[in-house]
Amino acid sequence: MQKYKYKHGLSIMRAQPFHIGHAKIIDTMLQSCEKVTIILGSIQEHGTSRNPLNYTTRKKMIQNIYRSSPDYERLKIIGLFDINNPAEWGEYVLDFISETLPDLPIPDVYYAGSAYDSHWFKDCFNTIELVDRTDPDFPFVTGTMVRDMIKFGDNRWKNFIHQQNHQIIEDNFYRKKAII
Repeated sequence: MQKYKYKHGLSIMRAQPFHIGHAKIIDTMLQSCEKVTIILGSIQEHGTSRNPLNYTTRKKMIQNIYRSSPDYERLKIIGLFDINNPAEWGEYVLDFISETLPDLPIPDVYYAGSAYDSHWFKDCFNTIELVDRTDPDFPFVTGTMVRDMIKFGDNRWKNFIHQQNHQIIEDNFYRKKAII
């Protein structure tokens, strides 16, 4: 009997910053997929209001949550530059994965937090799993919402960011006076 429903799951997120909604997607993937790849997009951009954190900081936020998990060895986190060609985005991503991670099978499922986030891959995957952001048993959260809380000094951002990453937020948004 097969332990996992899928061989290799993929999700792309900006994680600006990495919050509990992103973790819900990764947790779901780790339950269902033998291998999990998270691509952090927009790595060419940081220090802006939409993309305040650099790739290394975002990757560290994810590692802070999963590094001590026995599932961590099944999780790959890589960064990818964006292209301004929505029609080719899905194929661009899959080509990048096959070149960057040649020892892994091509992903057989794509995970997204919304139908909009998944629409880029409707022609690339037979299976797309939506991790419902409107689940009444889970707080609604978006990166924009968290960045706005931080920007306006609303400490409720701490409810949406794992405690292991609070210091990263403090260092990058308050001490450096990041552009948000």
